[in-house]
Amino acid sequence: MKVILTTDVPKIGKKDDVLDLKDGFAHNVLISKGKAILATPQALSQLEAKINKRKREKQEEEKAFKDLVSKINNISISIKSKANEKGILFKSVTEKEITDAIRNKMGVELENKCIVMDHIKTLGEHKVLIQRGNLSGECKIIVE
Repeated sequence: MKVILTTDVPKIGKKDDVLDLKDGFAHNVLISKGKAILATPQALSQLEAKINKRKREKQEEEKAFKDLVSKINNISISIKSKANEKGILFKSVTEKEITDAIRNKMGVELENKCIVMDHIKTLGEHKVLIQRGNLSGECKIIVE
């Protein structure tokens, strides 16, 4: 019996997988508990439409992020922070401070998790990587 999983089922498959299983197991364990539906032609075409929609959304999201990275790539952002006389900051610069500075300078929303950086603990110029998946760009941070 062909079924489409509606949720992830350990050791069986992931959501939206189309599986050919034994009739009793498919009906008694998966379908009766709402973990799968019969793979009818209509259900398969709906699944294909849903998968195509997800692919389009992912492509649009990647394009938007590429545009964002191209705007941010190689810009300089200044962040003011307190430091001692040796130039060591009292508090490290955080990803949130960087995303806030980018938003203030360019009006661009960026998630904190997209910022990849070492701890910034000194005054001066630092490079920060902006990354999501295989897309990335660099931003220069000047801490003063």
